[in-house]
Amino acid sequence: MFTEAFESGGSSLVLLVVVVIAYILGNLPFSYIITRIFTNKDIREHGSGNVGATNAYRTSGWATGLLSLLGDLLKGALAAWTGLLLAGYSGAMLASWAVVIGHCYPVALRFKGGKGVASAAGVLFILSPGLIIPLVLIFVGIVYFSRYISLASIGTAYFLPFLIYYSQQPWQYLLLGTVMAAFVIYRHKDNIIRLRNGQENKFTLR
Repeated sequence: MFTEAFESGGSSLVLLVVVVIAYILGNLPFSYIITRIFTNKDIREHGSGNVGATNAYRTSGWATGLLSLLGDLLKGALAAWTGLLLAGYSGAMLASWAVVIGHCYPVALRFKGGKGVASAAGVLFILSPGLIIPLVLIFVGIVYFSRYISLASIGTAYFLPFLIYYSQQPWQYLLLGTVMAAFVIYRHKDNIIRLRNGQENKFTLR
């Protein structure tokens, strides 16, 4: 089934449907919703204000953070799977990009969302599952030695295109991975400034 999807390009209408579905999935602000349910807090008014799993963990505990992470991973994976199934490479690329954009710029939260790391990771579970372990090792290694989640996210994004290239993934995935990595790093621009100024919060177990 996946092989047939790879070889199909998908009509313009199908591609449009794929993008819309993926963007809607991306708009599901799991960190916001779960934090509201568990603590009645507006995550945008606490911690860093970022609508993401890390801020959910820091402001509301590990259970909230973990559920938020799983939700963001799931929507990324579901979007990529849907795009791949309906429209092959083209659908997978567009859906992957749309779900990350939807996560970062959700309509319901006035286009103020998260940074796309977990959603992008969910995409990789479908498109390049063989890269998950090395990427997780890179992420955990950076967190262990630096204690900065943001630095780990930036570092992992930086290495993503190289891993895709050296693992001989399809060129479409290399293009997608490069663009998504650059976007994730861009979304961390404020963190980069805080890291440079020694003002970034370090990760601690709650």
